Amino acid sequence: MCGICGLFNLDGSPADREAVRRMRGRLAHRGPDDEGEHFEGPVGLGFRRLSILDLEGGHQPMSSPDGRYSIVFNGEIYNHPQLRAELEASGVRFQTHSDTETILQLFIRNGPAAFSRLNGMFAVALWDRERQKLTLARDPIGVKPLYYRFDGRVLGFSSELRSLMAWREPWALDPAGVLDYLCYGKVHAPRTVLRDALKLPPASYLELDAQGLRLHTYWRVPKYHKSAKEPSLQQAADELDRLLKDAVWGNCLSDVPVGAFLSGGVDSSLVAALMARRPGSAKVQTFSVGFSGADSGVDESAHARQVARHIGCEHHELMLPADVLDHLEGSIELLDEPIADSAILPTFLLSRFAREKVKVVLTGEGADELFAGYNRYKAAWVNEGLRALPPWGQTLALPLAKRLGKGAVFNTLPFQDARQWAAATASSSREDLRAVLHPDFWDASSQVDALEWLKDFEGMDHLNDALAFDLKTVLCDSLLMKVDKSTMRASLEARVPFLDKAVVEFAAGLPSSFKIRLFKGKYLLRHVARRYLPENIVWRRKHGFIVPWEAWVRDAGNQALTTLLEDPDFSSCGIFDMERLKIFRQELSRGSRDVDCGLFFRIAVFGLWLKSLGKSF
Repeated sequence: MCGICGLFNLDGSPADREAVRRMRGRLAHRGPDDEGEHFEGPVGLGFRRLSILDLEGGHQPMSSPDGRYSIVFNGEIYNHPQLRAELEASGVRFQTHSDTETILQLFIRNGPAAFSRLNGMFAVALWDRERQKLTLARDPIGVKPLYYRFDGRVLGFSSELRSLMAWREPWALDPAGVLDYLCYGKVHAPRTVLRDALKLPPASYLELDAQGLRLHTYWRVPKYHKSAKEPSLQQAADELDRLLKDAVWGNCLSDVPVGAFLSGGVDSSLVAALMARRPGSAKVQTFSVGFSGADSGVDESAHARQVARHIGCEHHELMLPADVLDHLEGSIELLDEPIADSAILPTFLLSRFAREKVKVVLTGEGADELFAGYNRYKAAWVNEGLRALPPWGQTLALPLAKRLGKGAVFNTLPFQDARQWAAATASSSREDLRAVLHPDFWDASSQVDALEWLKDFEGMDHLNDALAFDLKTVLCDSLLMKVDKSTMRASLEARVPFLDKAVVEFAAGLPSSFKIRLFKGKYLLRHVARRYLPENIVWRRKHGFIVPWEAWVRDAGNQALTTLLEDPDFSSCGIFDMERLKIFRQELSRGSRDVDCGLFFRIAVFGLWLKSLGKSF
């Protein structure tokens, strides 16, 4: 696991060495074990390394024996032993045992077609000296981030936004990106909250040469098509069991100790249980976080302890105070980009705790988006059933469906497109924001299309459409970024076996009845989990990593918020109506339920992020 960055001058002038080194310096936490650079005419590549595989031979940047190709790579390729054997059989002679060299040799022989053959997580930059071409690529699900900026003359890229910002000044806020963040608590690729700074979308690669910049998609989540012969539940469970074992055991590939985050929920518990079944493995080390003094609705540590005892792990527990968010202001840099997920600070603290024992952890991210773990997916499941009915049947069934369902998304039934799904699952609507935005910013933002990111999504007539939508948006742009930024800030590598490409493609081909049955989500996954875990863990209701953020927002003595609302740089950014925000703060402190507490939390995180940059916009 590493951090990568670089510059490419399209006009052929030498790359700015000092700028690349500044960018690389901002990535030191992602790779404390080693650093490297490669400058060759118009290109400069920077690298920081967290040594996981081939500890002695995996130094980057790495070049081909003839010097034509050079690579910097962040991530892990779990099928690289199989790809390496294939390349060796065709006559390739390797100089190292690293997966970096496997990517390089595969790209030399297959070009961009190599990316679709990689099973893992990656952000990669490849330089072709002969063609004077730079290629950037990102893994299929977007586990690893990659940011870039191209001004028509120079392209800069980096694993982190703050590193990209170290390239040069000035930077400006992007109104569409800010609106996106305020509505959803994250910014959807390809936008960021900064104008001209973009995120490479998942499953994409970018090419830049004398012919210009070209963006390509090399993989898509398969769309569900009903089969004439669907598998039985038992057959599907057996296949999923096999695929998950392959994924978990493959994700354990490492030359350093590997552990697991364990929440006590079915997803992380199943990952840990399968790790414990790996042939020849040492006792698995698991790590969980609890909140001292918190009620049982927040603290899950007892469930994690139960699972650890059941599967025979060496369990480590970190207890945090319930007011942990009081330390958010001092830790805001770990966000890199604004993400309104209150769990990011506890995740970072847990990562730092785990880093004392291991360098790699496996996590349970992705299972909810593959197997329908969230409540909102029940609305998509109901919607699928409604749309299969004739009009008179919909008329009869619709009132009952809305009465049984919970959440705003049920109020939109029946719906048929991605825009409706996105609007129903947003934290705030655009109109909700009007009360807190500065009139000038509101007028300017009204001219931009903040929903441009929806253009690549088709209709929403099947549960699997909603799952694929969230896989590429909620998961990629928020949850995976939370995990990446919080773990890498602690110099810890996090791996997500549920997002193994074979598991994703298998799940995408399953009918809805294998995911939700009798209003119970993750039905097939729980069926598999019963083979390894106690029944009360298997059938626990979805909990999520809950942090008491609402108490933090409502606390009248919260000095971070008081200081923020009085900060002249925050006031002068021109986005918010500051007087209205102060009134909102007072109403929240008095316990009012008429104010959108979640919106205020998102604004607070955004404001603290701006403040941490130490500059005005």
